[in-house]
Amino acid sequence: MNTTGAGTTTKPARTDTLTSLTEPIELYNEDSCSWMITDSPQDESPFPMVFEEDQKMRYVYDDYIEGGALRSGSIPKLFSRQYIGLVAQYAGVGFIDGVLPNVIYPFLQNYLNLPGSQTTTAFVLVQMPWSFKVFYGIMSDCCPIWGYRRRPYILGGWIFALVMLLILSFTPEGKPYFTNSEYRDVKPEDYTPEIIATINYDAANDGSMYIIPMMGCAFGYLLSDVCADGIVVELAQREPYEVRGNTQTVIYTTRTVFNMLAYILLGFCFNGDEYGGDFEFSLSFPMLMLIVTIVIAPIVPVTWFFLHEEKNAFCMNFNHYMHTLWDVIKTRAVYQYIAYQFFSGIFASFTYLSKNPIMRNWANVSPIQEKVGGLLSTGVYATSIWFAGNYGRSWDWRRTAAITMVCYVCLDSFVKLMTIWDIVRSPYFWLGIPILEQIPLGVIFIVSSFIIVELATEGHEGAMYGLLTTVYNLAIPFATTITRNVDSLFDLTTERIQNDTAGVRTDMTMTVLIMWSANLCSLLFLVMLPRQKEQTRAMKQLGGSSYFMGVVTVSYLMFALTWTLSTSLLSIFETTSCLVIAGGNGCDKPKSP
Repeated sequence: MNTTGAGTTTKPARTDTLTSLTEPIELYNEDSCSWMITDSPQDESPFPMVFEEDQKMRYVYDDYIEGGALRSGSIPKLFSRQYIGLVAQYAGVGFIDGVLPNVIYPFLQNYLNLPGSQTTTAFVLVQMPWSFKVFYGIMSDCCPIWGYRRRPYILGGWIFALVMLLILSFTPEGKPYFTNSEYRDVKPEDYTPEIIATINYDAANDGSMYIIPMMGCAFGYLLSDVCADGIVVELAQREPYEVRGNTQTVIYTTRTVFNMLAYILLGFCFNGDEYGGDFEFSLSFPMLMLIVTIVIAPIVPVTWFFLHEEKNAFCMNFNHYMHTLWDVIKTRAVYQYIAYQFFSGIFASFTYLSKNPIMRNWANVSPIQEKVGGLLSTGVYATSIWFAGNYGRSWDWRRTAAITMVCYVCLDSFVKLMTIWDIVRSPYFWLGIPILEQIPLGVIFIVSSFIIVELATEGHEGAMYGLLTTVYNLAIPFATTITRNVDSLFDLTTERIQNDTAGVRTDMTMTVLIMWSANLCSLLFLVMLPRQKEQTRAMKQLGGSSYFMGVVTVSYLMFALTWTLSTSLLSIFETTSCLVIAGGNGCDKPKSP
């Protein structure tokens, strides 16, 4: 790129067509596309201009090096001494992320007997920190510690997570809701005074003192995960076009395999009768957290000694950084993909609140069965990631997304309707067929990681990967918040589900029909998704930018984050969980019997 003056720019010649694209993308001539590479008077960044115009233009036009790699450097060898520590990060994240969300059913649902709305909220809060990835990414990109942008932050994240795990390890467990587990399957309408005397009705009030440290732990290991993501982008962009995606395939397969190990631990060591299981022996919740602490602790030295990072003491000017990041966000390629991820994600993630009560009371799933089913599901998920990552790099992304969603809804509807209407109520049926649902879910997950690496820009690796993954992570709790408010229109208390009347079956059918309709509506946004790497590249180079769309994008993401965090926090406390905005029936109404 050559510059002939302060305000004059000469662009490289462009052809009128790109024959490698599977569908045409609008191209512009010299006059009509001049606005794409310089800011018009109406298109100014909210951050001060602190660098030359030619520095900014590289975020619109990328120079692709020989072989189709996105940046220079040798092809990374992930299992070498230099980078085995990176693989270890995803092993640790996979293990701890497999434990925390999956103690919700045996501990919060079975042991403390929290209502379905609060267990759903607990799951959301444990996953909530994933919605803040972009902020960690900005911090990591901008200011190195000891000359390193990634490793010190990774260490700090793991240390904070270990502190939270120690707090959980030394928090008293308290008494269970059913002090005599023999009465767990008795319908509330059949309770006798003797049974009522054995029930600890205050057990559910203790939920928040476990949920908050679990969320804090997630915030800690999230920091480590985000900084590791920044390294992943750097390495993946060094891969040639034909093999680009191998890095994501390896690290996400590793993460999923360690999810499986977490399922094994929970299924065989956290399955006592007080947790709704069948074993006489079981670890207590504090002991389980202590074991997780011991398993995770070695990652701290591994991070420092087996993860290579070039030392760079330069601390980027924050205004400079935010200006360039703003220039990236307002490009068509980025704001369009963000819109696709967010709005399709809301519909695709729309769910229903009563999964755990149905699983326990209608499908009669024990914790060991749930963990074995989860183990098999995770194995299928890991296999689908590996297969699509190695053999699906050239698949049409739109067609893949459409096929996977339709297959998912068909399988899910068959299982749930048969269970709700008592045609087939078996734990093996409830858990067996959904294992196949992991095939389309794994495929679409790895495909999305391919797109993100194509869009990420040099110098913004952490923020861009964090932003583009945050969008979907934010859509999930936002969709759950909407679900909670929609399902609050139906009377789906745990007691009513236990009584199993025709009325509750009808209400449950309505909620799942709403869910599937919303899931299929996510396909309406496929027009925003590029079909393959070539189209993504062309959109980055020739798609232009829009100040207005940049502002709109940032605005709806901030609104979704604020709304979701506020409503989820309100729903876990007894005094505010009754609010309609938190998914309750209103604090002026009596509680359901």
